[in-house]
Amino acid sequence: MESKKDFFRKKIDSLKKWTINNKKIAAIVYSAVAVLMILIIVVCAVNSSSGSSVSTYKEETVAYGALTVGITAEGTITIGTSTQTLDIDISAYSGEGDFSWGGMGQMGGQTQSTTTSSDDEDDRVLDVEAVYVSVGQEVTEGEAIARLTEDSVTSIKAELEADVADAQNTYDQTVADQTLTDQSAEASYAINVLYGDYAQSEYDATVLNLQNAVDSAQDDLTDAQEELTELTEQLEEDQTNLPIYQKVLENAEYTANNIDKYTEMYGWLTAEEAREDAQDNVEALEDEIESLETQIEEQETKIKELEIALISAQKAYDLGVIEAQATYEKEMLYYNNADEYKEVTLLQSALTTQQALDDLEEAQEKLDEFNTYIVDNEIIAAYSGVISSLSIAAGDELYSDSEIITVNDYDDVTVTVDVSEDDIAQTTLGSEAKVNVSAFPDVTFDATVTDIGDATYNSSTGETTYAVTVTLSGDMTELYDGMTAEVTFITEDVEEVLYISNRAVTREDGVSYVKVKENGNIVTKEITTGFSDGTYVQVVEGLSEGDIVVIESQVDSN
Repeated sequence: MESKKDFFRKKIDSLKKWTINNKKIAAIVYSAVAVLMILIIVVCAVNSSSGSSVSTYKEETVAYGALTVGITAEGTITIGTSTQTLDIDISAYSGEGDFSWGGMGQMGGQTQSTTTSSDDEDDRVLDVEAVYVSVGQEVTEGEAIARLTEDSVTSIKAELEADVADAQNTYDQTVADQTLTDQSAEASYAINVLYGDYAQSEYDATVLNLQNAVDSAQDDLTDAQEELTELTEQLEEDQTNLPIYQKVLENAEYTANNIDKYTEMYGWLTAEEAREDAQDNVEALEDEIESLETQIEEQETKIKELEIALISAQKAYDLGVIEAQATYEKEMLYYNNADEYKEVTLLQSALTTQQALDDLEEAQEKLDEFNTYIVDNEIIAAYSGVISSLSIAAGDELYSDSEIITVNDYDDVTVTVDVSEDDIAQTTLGSEAKVNVSAFPDVTFDATVTDIGDATYNSSTGETTYAVTVTLSGDMTELYDGMTAEVTFITEDVEEVLYISNRAVTREDGVSYVKVKENGNIVTKEITTGFSDGTYVQVVEGLSEGDIVVIESQVDSN
């Protein structure tokens, strides 16, 4: 079977033969093919270029006048906001006048509460029926922004009215309870007087019991130490006698070993008996020494435990005396100030009554505030500005302090930038600054330094910087939070110089160039530049006032 390689080889051979036999026709065909390929390449290149970007041109006149010199740093726009909440208290009434009749004037006194309280969870809500505004809309203070359901408004109002009634009842009850307070204060007074009769005897008995415990622990320790001394002396005596007993045994063994028991049977038996007695004496003494060592070790352990017990008893004594003294002084304090405690109790009773009255007034104020804040079931805008966020929608439930809307405050537009330690001396509170926003290259905003933060050290770069905040002025309604901005802190004004936009200058290898329009044509000129304020640059040589420079920008054709 013929392969593809052989097939193409035959085709190429045939094409060569045809070319040789038809030279003129082949030349024409090959030329046409070449031209066609070149056209295809050109078309593709043009299409590729036109699909990426196109150049746009803007003309600018070389100006003559004052150019500001300053320190330039980059930051982002921050637009201040004001958030409106449901700034009324619709929570359930809860009296705050809790008071202990006996807590101050009598040890162990009982607590009596004079108020009522609601459940921990407050489920009072206002239901949103409709919202009149949307994000991006400008609102004016006093304008209606939402409508609440009539049922929820009516319900909350009724509950607030019930709160006033509850607070009134609590106040009335508190006034009636003052009679009981007088009786309780008299009873506490009588008990406090009794403290003075037995406080000293109670203190003495407590200290005596604590001292007896210390003495008992000390006696136990002393007895144990004496017993240890006796055991130690006995051990020393036995250890002294042991070598003597061992020598006697050694002599007895020598005597018994050197008597012929066959010729001197009686003498040998006597010597052997003496050896056995000596052996028994040595073993008995060794056993006694071992026993004494064990007893001494146990006695030393016991002494350590008794020493700890003595320390504990002493600590208990020290602490107990302090506590007994404190109890004595407190009882005597109650005794010596029985009259004062009585007066304090009566005073607190009066304060509790006053608290109940304050609760009543607060409940009435909440009702009055509700009636003032909710007008015709509508919520009114508290601020003027453009709405940046809307926190409510139809069907939502609102509680006290629920967020409603947030509006941009264009009186509080700031930029915060980092200024190096070398430059911070040239920046002071109240000094002027210029702000250029990337999104609006042809607009410069005036600003004032309103805050200079503390120094911050960057360990990775070794630099110390200060966060400096400037506040913008002018029409800023087209600015958005987070826009990139460049701040120039003015250090001096230089008069009478030529200047152009920084965007018109291109720089290559340290040389500056601009494109200039002359007689309808655009030509490139080399210029010498001077200082810049971040937006404009001084022209030292190469241009004249009134010359037209061209700023070229690349724009995506798509």
